[in-house]
Formats: sequence, structure tokens, C-alpha cells
Amino acid sequence: MSPEEVRALFPVLRERAYLFSGGIAPANTRALNALRKHMDYVTYDPGRLYAQDRGTDFVAVRRLFALLMGADPEEVAIVASTSEGTNIAVDLIEPTPGGNVVFDEWSYASTVYPFLLPARQNLERRYVPPRGGIIQLEDMAKAIDDNTVAVGVSHVTPGQGFRQDIAALARIAHAHGALLLVDGAQSAGAMRINLHELDVDFFSCCAMKWLLGAAGVGFLYVARRHLGRVPTRAGYASNRKGFDIHDFELHDTAERFQLGMPNLMGLAFTRPGLEILLETGMDVVERHVLDLSGYCIAGMLDRGVKVLTPLPPEHRLGVIAAEVDNARQLWQFLYDRGVDTYCHDRLFRVDPHVFNNREDIDRFLELLSEFQRQER
Repeated sequence: MSPEEVRALFPVLRERAYLFSGGIAPANTRALNALRKHMDYVTYDPGRLYAQDRGTDFVAVRRLFALLMGADPEEVAIVASTSEGTNIAVDLIEPTPGGNVVFDEWSYASTVYPFLLPARQNLERRYVPPRGGIIQLEDMAKAIDDNTVAVGVSHVTPGQGFRQDIAALARIAHAHGALLLVDGAQSAGAMRINLHELDVDFFSCCAMKWLLGAAGVGFLYVARRHLGRVPTRAGYASNRKGFDIHDFELHDTAERFQLGMPNLMGLAFTRPGLEILLETGMDVVERHVLDLSGYCIAGMLDRGVKVLTPLPPEHRLGVIAAEVDNARQLWQFLYDRGVDTYCHDRLFRVDPHVFNNREDIDRFLELLSEFQRQER
């Protein structure tokens, strides 16, 4: 499937230039049809949905995500969000006395917060600052030592759009016996990822952004070598013996980290998005996203915008972050004219995906110029 064919599946693009896939993906027509089918089940035949079909989308989504990410289905747990997956992973990391955990200053809050809870608050926390507009790999290497328990980073940082070299970071962490925990919310679905090749220990992400799925569905990858770790929570879904309260045995797959009924409606919505990405090919998706983000950054720089995202393609992906004094007014100006972006305080973001094209970027840039003229 070509990017233009993917574009035809998203009704919002008939009227708007939707440029915020790093926040929430718009619905595609396949997902809408899947939701209608699901609602027909719930409305007219809920018993069949519960008794026969409740696992169909779960099995398919788990398999599709694993195929998309270079993992095995047995290494994937279906969770509710990136943050839930991250918390489960942190629970599996032993807080060794005298140990430390390394982040960078751009790490997402949900990667850091679990390490601030009482069970781990005695771990030393080391934060690596940016230098030269990026997080330097050599600075991360200096912060990691033989007492490092874990390294927690965002694959692509949401506030800057900086892409970490995860494979190199994994090699550094593992050389010291540390585990690598990756927040992939801004990378999964926007680039080719092979989790086995990257050699990460844990990778958590959500379906609602670049994976073209639903809120309330997330994924936790646990490398096979860690599947013997024991979770701190358990439910019927964790037990390979089912509902027997006298016979409890954890699954020997990542299902041991699941508690109960998954988000059935969310899974129905998410499945078509994963299929679209697989039909397109992640090499195609990544090239397209990098082309659009580079084109957009160049246009913003030409207009004097303070872009925070690095221009070299090896350091960026789909998140384009900028610092804008009147970010809220710019967002509103664009939104009122059919261009969807994001702002928070002075942070302004444009996040193009495979269904966007250069015409969307041109529409944004022309309106940006118009806004700048009005502000002078």
C-alpha cells in the first residue's frame, strides 16, 4: 500500500490537514467498520462476543504487533497504556541496594515516576543533560556504571523530537549489567523497529498514536530472557490454570503480566491500524515520515521559528517540536483554518504521519506565514 492509498482511508483528511499523530491518531474507515461490527455484537449478540469472539482480536493484535516490531507474540503483553506497561516493567527490575538508575533530562515523566515510589526511592537517580541540542551518547555512557540497575529513556522524546540510538544504548547498558527500558510511544508505528535486533529489555508503547489504534490499548514487550520474572500483581489472565483458586501457575509468556479482560472495543479499533502499517511496510512509513518532517523543519526554519528538533535524520522521526512565545494563539489560528497541531505552554508541535503529504505541510507553512504577518 502506498502512502497515497493509506491517505484515502482517513476521512478527516478530506477537509483538514491532521498533523498530530503523536497525540492521537484519527480514525480510519477500516477501524470504523470494525467498530460497527463490534457494536453489532454488543447490541444484538453479546453472548457470542463474550463466549466465542472475545479472544479473536486479542490474539490477532498481539500477533500483528509482534510482527510489526520484530518480536515474538509470547514476548508481548496487552496493557492499557504506555505508562501501565512501563510500571509493570519497573516492578520487574530489582532495586539493588547502592544501585542507580540513569535517565536523560528529556525522559518522559512516566518513565521516571515509578522509580520515585517508596520501593525504589533509595536508588540514586542520574539525569543526563542535553549538549549541543541532543542527548550525547557519550554522556549517557559516562553516567552508566557497574552499579546501574536500569536505564530509562524515550525512543523519541515528546518535547524535543530527538531520537535516541537505542541499539548503541543497549550495548552500553548491558556491558555494565544494566537493563534498558524504552518508552516507544513516539516511535512505534512511525519507523522500522526490530526489538530483537535492538536488544532492549523492555519496550512499552500505546496504540493510539503512530500505531493508528485506540486509546486504552497498549503494548509491553518483555525480552524472552526476562519472562521468568515474577510480577507484583496477578489476575485470572495471569494464571495458565484459569480460574482454579487452588491451582495457580503463571503463564510462561508475557501473558503472566496481564490481569483480566482486555479492552475489546479498543482491540477491534486497533487491529485495522496495525494491518494498514504492515501492508504499507515500515521502511516505506519511515522514509515518508522522515521526508515530511525534514521538509517541515526546513520550512519552519525559513520562517524564523525556533525549532528544537534536530535536522539530521538520524536524530529525528515524526515529532517536530518548536519553542513559540504565542503557541496557544498559533494553535487556535491553525485549528480554526483546518490544520491540527499541538501546543503546551511555549511548546508547539507538528507530527506528520504516513497518511500526510507535502500539501498538508505546505498548507501549515502558508498559514504559519499568515499568522506571523498578523502578529507583526
